[in-house]
Amino acid sequence: MIDLYAWKSANGRRPIIMLEETATPYRLIAIDPHGGDNRKPEYLKISPGGKVPCLVDPDTAEGVPIHLMESSAILLYLAEKTGQFNGTTEAERWEVRQWLMYQATNVAISFSALNVTRDMEKQCRDLLAVLDSHLATRDYFAGAYSIADMMSIGRFGAFGFDFIDLNDYANLCRWRDRVLERPAVRKAMDMPIG
Repeated sequence: MIDLYAWKSANGRRPIIMLEETATPYRLIAIDPHGGDNRKPEYLKISPGGKVPCLVDPDTAEGVPIHLMESSAILLYLAEKTGQFNGTTEAERWEVRQWLMYQATNVAISFSALNVTRDMEKQCRDLLAVLDSHLATRDYFAGAYSIADMMSIGRFGAFGFDFIDLNDYANLCRWRDRVLERPAVRKAMDMPIG
């Protein structure tokens, strides 16, 4: 069974969504990234950067446990392990990966910084405009529902910036509402952790 070390954050909810969507058995272990447990030697053995979330999968084809940190890496790993939510053709898989990486390297980082300083507000508004424009002609980021959508729903499903009105981005809100209707997403978003 997979062990998932997570916290009640957008980062922590992403792999929970994937595990729930794929009905993959897992054990959730709450670890507060601000409480110090993520810096204990036993945790650093499985997550060298002390990052949360972290996944440990003892059930691998090679018989060697997999230890992963970073929610985007965990999503990609689970997509490949289960064969789900990663596109079915080569072109679809690359579109999923493109949007997964865009979310991880632009959206997640910029909005995390916005939690600390409003210096990132213009960049975040620009990113919202890109996402909104992209979603004007599609239901999901990469065609069909995928790990690219799971990467961002934690951020936009519980949007918490009073100086940015997410309702100004109608297509993004339509996408958010559609994704939040999924039972696995709702369960992961509502799950108490810690």
